[in-house]
Amino acid sequence: MVNEIVVDTNFILTCVKQKIQMFEEFEELFGIYELAVGKQVLNELNKLNDEKELKMKDREASAVALKLLKHKKIKTIEFMAPSVDSGIVFYALKKPGIIIATLDRELKNRIKKNNKTAKFLTIKQKKKIVWD
Repeated sequence: MVNEIVVDTNFILTCVKQKIQMFEEFEELFGIYELAVGKQVLNELNKLNDEKELKMKDREASAVALKLLKHKKIKTIEFMAPSVDSGIVFYALKKPGIIIATLDRELKNRIKKNNKTAKFLTIKQKKKIVWD
């Protein structure tokens, strides 16, 4: 069975800003995996890329994230919820054993309440992706 990893916007941006090789880290942890990215996550990255009030560093990080995702084979999913977090929660409900890559403690708690088999990845010491 191929591990499906769902990533949220902040996780992707943090990997870019901290120069963490997300795809290589996932490969090291799982070998073969399927990266699932919500259309809403891609929309958020596009909005950040165009947001003139943001710091240049943040706009550049979103642009790099979009380029990285464009050049990798990803599964684009449509979350059936208005927000990314709610979408990830509802998506996780239907997927036993799903792996969620997020730094958002509240999101993790919401998923844990409804899906006891979900697993989580986080970033430790600003340089390594690990199990949470």
